[in-house]
Amino acid sequence: MTTPQQLYNLQEIDHRIDGIDAERERLQKRLAAGVNRPDLTSDAEHHYARAVAVGANVVSRREEMERLRERLNSLEARLYSSNTSRRDLSTIQREVDSAKYQLNQLDELLLELEEEQRTHEAAALAARDEMATAAVEWQDLIEALNDRLAELEKDRETTASERQVLAAALPAADLQRYERLRRNKSGTAIAMVDNGRVCLACRMTLTSNVLRQLRDKSKQVPCSTCGRILYQP
Repeated sequence: MTTPQQLYNLQEIDHRIDGIDAERERLQKRLAAGVNRPDLTSDAEHHYARAVAVGANVVSRREEMERLRERLNSLEARLYSSNTSRRDLSTIQREVDSAKYQLNQLDELLLELEEEQRTHEAAALAARDEMATAAVEWQDLIEALNDRLAELEKDRETTASERQVLAAALPAADLQRYERLRRNKSGTAIAMVDNGRVCLACRMTLTSNVLRQLRDKSKQVPCSTCGRILYQP
């Protein structure tokens, strides 16, 4: 008869295969899901368009300032000209003051526009950099996932070969019983016994009769509660 030790060793291999299969499935789903990042193309385009529009406004305002400076220079030349009549001085002075005020207003506006332009340019660049970085990271992740999948494939082949050797040494009836328990008991057919009295699968205390039967290491003793085969090292 197959001993609980043999079945436990087989189960340990099966648990390793289960773990490999679970990890493979998780990695394959991750690959199938594709890159997990927001598409910032529209954000980059929006900020770039705003930067261009604000930049055009900056150019227009600078041209306006240049024209206003030329006008101011002309007015000041007339203001300090000896040919200007007293009657015109007051009017020219008002125009000079108005031109200076407009220049100050335009200067402040230009500072704001230039700051807005820099902000949009930086935001567009940041969005593009983030997408480029995410693309590189995704390619690196793909390589890492595929490398890990290759490792798992080799591990599974090795472990499956090891299982085949162990399973071949077991009587067909015992192997069938074990595999039926595995299917019906969430993958655990063999339950360890802890502290000499507790089935670690269902956490129930074993009866004295079961404990006496466990002294025979060659005998397959089922847990009276969950039905799994008990294994006490």
